[in-house]
Amino acid sequence: MATAIEVIKSLETPLATLRARVEAIAVRDQNDYIAVCELVKEGRSYIKDVGFKLDPGINSAREHLDFLRQEKEKYIGPAKQIVGIAERKGEDWKAEERRKAAAEEERINQQRRAEAAQKAELERKAAEEQAKLDRERRESELAEARKAGEIGKREEARLAKQAAEDEAAARALAAKQAVETAANVQAVTVAPSVPKVAGIRARVNWKFRIIDVNKIPRQYMQPNEVSIGYFVRETKQPGEVIPGIEAYSEDSI
Repeated sequence: MATAIEVIKSLETPLATLRARVEAIAVRDQNDYIAVCELVKEGRSYIKDVGFKLDPGINSAREHLDFLRQEKEKYIGPAKQIVGIAERKGEDWKAEERRKAAAEEERINQQRRAEAAQKAELERKAAEEQAKLDRERRESELAEARKAGEIGKREEARLAKQAAEDEAAARALAAKQAVETAANVQAVTVAPSVPKVAGIRARVNWKFRIIDVNKIPRQYMQPNEVSIGYFVRETKQPGEVIPGIEAYSEDSI
């Protein structure tokens, strides 16, 4: 440990010297450029020296870390397999319970819709029958009034026509109400019989699959920067080498 500390200490002074030199240097002419290039070379040599002095210890630590990771995996790997098998079995059962609950929910709601439709039809027929009876009663009353001389034949015809129109309106209203009654069914929700287990947090994982890449909106697309970079480096031409992509170069030492 003492040796490692001494090695680390020995690296501090040259690093501070390099930092002071780079902060002080200003490149204004050829001589300054040569000086800064020499500084770059010294900095790179320093980096190699740091690696030479510290990499053995890092490699030793990495080997020890790899050994511990391998030993850990000997036990965690099989345990993960066991957990995975248990999870799949539990998930399969839960999926089946959800399927059964959905099927029962559909059965109940379908039955409720059928009962509502049957009720609506009975109410419609009853309303139409009542409308018919009301018209017939009114026609009978008009006939008696004409015989008694209370109204004339023309007035009887006019009022009879009105009674027929009232019957038609009542039938239309009954049909409309039947449609509304059949449609006004409160849906029932059936929850799957999946118990809650302490220490297990039930999750619903939403995933996706691409079914048509041509329909994906632009904001969900990502440029292939690896392919673009390869093309630009191979082409070595400035400007818009790809529609929407401008290539340019930068100097480096």
